[in-house]
Amino acid sequence: MINIKNNLEYNLLRQRILGGAITGIWKKDTFFIGESSYPVMNYNYITANFTNFEKFAFPGYVPPINYHLSGYGLSYNKALSAFLGESTERYSFSVLYQNIKHNIIYSDYQNLQKKYSNCYIVPLNYINIYFSKEDKENYITKKDPIRWIALNSLFDINKKVLVPLQFYIMYTNSIFKNEKRIVNSATSTGTASQESFDKSLENAIVEFLQIDSFNLWWYGGLRGKNLNIDTEGLLKELFPNNNRLWMFLKKFTVNFIDISFDKAINVVVCEITSNSDSKLPKYVVGVQGGFCLNKCIERSFFECVTVLEYCFTQSWVEGSKFKKISTNIDDLNVNNLDDNVLFYAKNGKPKLIKKENILRVSKKVTNLKDLLLNLKSISKYAGYLNITPPEFRNQNFEICRVFIPELLPISLPSYPPYYHPRYSKIGSIINNVPHPLA
Repeated sequence: MINIKNNLEYNLLRQRILGGAITGIWKKDTFFIGESSYPVMNYNYITANFTNFEKFAFPGYVPPINYHLSGYGLSYNKALSAFLGESTERYSFSVLYQNIKHNIIYSDYQNLQKKYSNCYIVPLNYINIYFSKEDKENYITKKDPIRWIALNSLFDINKKVLVPLQFYIMYTNSIFKNEKRIVNSATSTGTASQESFDKSLENAIVEFLQIDSFNLWWYGGLRGKNLNIDTEGLLKELFPNNNRLWMFLKKFTVNFIDISFDKAINVVVCEITSNSDSKLPKYVVGVQGGFCLNKCIERSFFECVTVLEYCFTQSWVEGSKFKKISTNIDDLNVNNLDDNVLFYAKNGKPKLIKKENILRVSKKVTNLKDLLLNLKSISKYAGYLNITPPEFRNQNFEICRVFIPELLPISLPSYPPYYHPRYSKIGSIINNVPHPLA
């Protein structure tokens, strides 16, 4: 049997195949290999921008999109592997319309129920999560025709799940003309790129679960459990003999919070807060989920410190943009995933109301099979598609996209899904302030 090792030589080969001045997926086939800003410990991260392929993927005009491509890790190979995964994941999500457009169904709800009675159809109360009945231009009734896409059920191989297309691909006026707008735009959350389909599906589900937990913690105000971690010992283990470590710990406080709530996996938030130095980013977060608590802690820290690096660089790369960020949270109206990050880096963490967790705590699982069994107790309408485009075939990339309507999706920071039943279950949104996730 041929055994392909995911080593540096192999990843550099995949990078060359995906790149190139003419057919490459990255803009000008260039990459930014980051240097850690003092006093951040030295680690590896890679960022890039995509080429302007949107004009081929979507009909009509599409404004420029910031895809937040990055890969990070202690070794360069780990950072490169993560960067390739992030690139293939975001690219596959972005071109998804072209690969599924011939399977789109245009129908109102009542006719859909008649014609596809053998399918699971997402109920209207999981569709009308952003608008109330008073918002007649956006609220969907059984007589309003919209576009739907059929996903494979996560729990029944003989069933399809019909979900609104607006929840599954990026919103453009040209695609969704002649139908009510029910969401600002779908994001790539719930999409994962791995080297096997099972791992891709597993990571896509985990990502959806971790975002649900973060929403419950931030907007819903559920109190997490502070993890009593020897942060200095952890960082010494991750960065042995690093002469910046003492200064980093002097300038910043690192806090880890368990926000697993009712999940059968671990979900950890990492917060990095500056210690009174007004010239440093004041507050950034990272969130990660998974079967192993220690890995969640480590990955959430690296995600958080990468956001910290973004804030350092934005202050001089786009200084005018950074200066324009308001200092008044009441003036904040964020419809992107950049300004919110810079706002909290500039102004610090807001005072959030907290309440005790009222959700039933689940027993933790350690594999995909048991995770699916547990998820079945939460969801009926979870579905997925293998969305790997032909561009990535035969390169050990498998990209899966999951949609779980019973859980809270990532939202644009100032526009959470106020009417989602998940919030009603815990007593509604009590912190109506933009989230800090990138």
